[in-house]
Amino acid sequence: MLPTLTYLQFHLVFSLPVVAALWYLGPRYDLVRRRRATVGIAILVAIAYAYTTPWISYMIRRGAWWYADGAVLVRALSIPLGEYLFFAIQTVVTGFALHLIGFDPTFREGDFDRKPRIAGVVAGVAMLVGGLWLVTLGPSYLYLGGLIAWVGPVVALQWAVGGGYLVRTPRMWLTATLIPAAYFWVADRIAIEMGTWQLSPDLTTGVAVLGLPIEEMLFFASAGVMTVNGLVLFEWVLDWNDRRGRPTDSAVGAFEREPNADSEPDSPEPEPDPLDPVDD
Repeated sequence: MLPTLTYLQFHLVFSLPVVAALWYLGPRYDLVRRRRATVGIAILVAIAYAYTTPWISYMIRRGAWWYADGAVLVRALSIPLGEYLFFAIQTVVTGFALHLIGFDPTFREGDFDRKPRIAGVVAGVAMLVGGLWLVTLGPSYLYLGGLIAWVGPVVALQWAVGGGYLVRTPRMWLTATLIPAAYFWVADRIAIEMGTWQLSPDLTTGVAVLGLPIEEMLFFASAGVMTVNGLVLFEWVLDWNDRRGRPTDSAVGAFEREPNADSEPDSPEPEPDPLDPVDD
């Protein structure tokens, strides 16, 4: 049995070093791209707090998981301070990993194709309905069903906006989702082994992979894909907006400054006068 860490100690060991390493290894963008990347991550962090807090608070109050004695110092709305930090840390880690892997937010013709957008909305609504239905089957489906229902509306919204872009770039967003999720799976498994937090056997399915409950695996994958798709679609929408007034051939061109409209054009060369004598 590994020694139990407090939630804040867990972050010092497993979370903050990864944030620092990814920041150090991250690409060095030009000023405009750097601002867009920063604003995108900041917006996703704010959304993570607004959208995740009610759901996590409800699950903790229902007893879907709990924390070791002494592992939590401060709570708000039943949520430990360390859990609130996790909202931001997971979003930042996933965002940094996405930019390290690299992606092209260039808008292309066909990105507004209706078929993938409609299919994504249908899938998201089905997840919402299916998740709520699972919850009604019994207490053991509370976490799994609640998680699927929680993710469904975000999937529907993101695919309604950029389904065409997402359907042509699956390798990028799947890779950027699964690599950070795999790290959090390992860290989560260690935390469970240490006893920092435990999942309720009555409110989970009991299905696990190498000791990690499938609910936890799906949570980190779901939170990751929502973050990745949110970030890439944010920059993709900005690129589309750039192109409406100034078509470009690449995302790099879309980030460049427009020529100064006030600058004087170069004076044309004077045409020769046909009456002037021509030198032999």
